[in-house]
Amino acid sequence: MAVKPVARLMSEVKAKLLNPSLTSQFSVEVYPPNGSGGPQLLGFLQDILNLSCSEASLPGSALMTHELKDDYIGVTEKIAYRKAYDDTASFTFYVTVDHDAILFFENWIRYISGEPLISSSLGSNQNPDFNHRMLFRSQYSSKIIINKFEKDYSAGGTYTEYTFLDAYPASFNSIPVSYDSSQLVKITVNFNFTRYLVRVVPFSGSSPVTGGQQTPATPPPTPPASIPANLGTVITNEYYNNFGDNTQNSTNFADFTDGSNSGAFGQAIG
Repeated sequence: MAVKPVARLMSEVKAKLLNPSLTSQFSVEVYPPNGSGGPQLLGFLQDILNLSCSEASLPGSALMTHELKDDYIGVTEKIAYRKAYDDTASFTFYVTVDHDAILFFENWIRYISGEPLISSSLGSNQNPDFNHRMLFRSQYSSKIIINKFEKDYSAGGTYTEYTFLDAYPASFNSIPVSYDSSQLVKITVNFNFTRYLVRVVPFSGSSPVTGGQQTPATPPPTPPASIPANLGTVITNEYYNNFGDNTQNSTNFADFTDGSNSGAFGQAIG
């Protein structure tokens, strides 16, 4: 049934439309790789890196489809068969005078490819017979979190948390420098990842919200049933493969449950 247009008051329009989400309220958390020997960040440097992220993109997803033709005349249907994630996620960081962001991501890529990390000396980079060995993904991957909040985040509201899993820098864009008017130096890093998780986190400290509903608390695990000390005690009354005979001695399985036959492997007599 068609819905007829309804005249709305300006107060109602303001209440519903004049509270939009803004792109400038977000925070990013970048975690170093998991393997030992990789580039690490002290708490102070990691906080600077997180705060210096000036641009990021909330992840997208799509459905992969098959085309069905000729089921209906002139109609082409697309049937979804799989969910697909984005290939990469790009993050842009301001570069401080210490060039910490450049050095960190350069070292992360060097660590993945088995190159020596950047230090004050050139080291083995000058060797003519330089070689490398790639690491396993579990050693160099990590996670990145984007928190999207609003101006009233401290008023008991919620924020949305996006967690990129198995993330690692696949590349970072070149950084132009010139004698033209000075601008802020930025580095854009392109991360590969397998998938992402989304949850809505309330500031009140209650359980996270998923899919617009409150996530119920996880019930405590059920303690395992106690095992009788006397193995000869009957612990089941089930019958297996007795072919219509209701006496437990008509099946070999009964002798393993109630000890009704003391013969080898329960040589039962029907």
